[in-house]
Amino acid sequence: MNFKTLYEDEHVLVIDKKAGFMVHPDERSDEKTIADWVRDNFAISVGEEGREGIVHRLDRNTTGVLIIAKDNVAYRTLKKQFRDHVARKVYRAIVEGNLKNDTGMISLPIARARSDFRKRTVVDMFSMDQRGEERDAITRYKVLARSKTKEGKAFSYVEVYPLTGRTHQIRAHFRGIRHPIIGDDLYGSKEGSKLTDRSMLHAYSLTIKIPEKGEQTFISPLPKDMKETLAKYELL
Repeated sequence: MNFKTLYEDEHVLVIDKKAGFMVHPDERSDEKTIADWVRDNFAISVGEEGREGIVHRLDRNTTGVLIIAKDNVAYRTLKKQFRDHVARKVYRAIVEGNLKNDTGMISLPIARARSDFRKRTVVDMFSMDQRGEERDAITRYKVLARSKTKEGKAFSYVEVYPLTGRTHQIRAHFRGIRHPIIGDDLYGSKEGSKLTDRSMLHAYSLTIKIPEKGEQTFISPLPKDMKETLAKYELL
């Protein structure tokens, strides 16, 4: 494991997460995680055992900004901001189909899926797949570009602003409005791996208060594979 450092001080470490790595253990796999890397390379010991320094997470194939607490002050401060939904997160994604409106809001509750333990599902009159507690979830988005390839496939490049922080929220919400993220087989991408090697979702920026420095914004440039996909489908 080797991740680019976007920022570091005595309280926090901000890295540019690459695709293919789990942030912390999921109790179903013994593979090395970013939490292991943090503990071994930075001697960070704050937080839960096995999840040292971890205050939020990105899915395995999601890239971008990941902030890690190095001490107890940062751990408590950062965790509270994520819990209270005051940390401002901006994602970029490529979704299937042309979204009708230039801006929009998806307000659909999310629950665990009955059909697949890995998934979350939107709770509406069509899904009928939920189990357990449903939780409110709100996602805003803005369309940055639309395209239709020569093969007749339509795509939209979107900037996404999750106002809540539910597991798989962005992926489940875009599936819920019938515009899944391309390459996201778990959430219904029709073409899946035929289009890309992974789901095209990137944590582009994070604005959050850090100890002694106040509010800071950290930005992760689009990764190479996402830029290539945007160019391929004429979305740049």
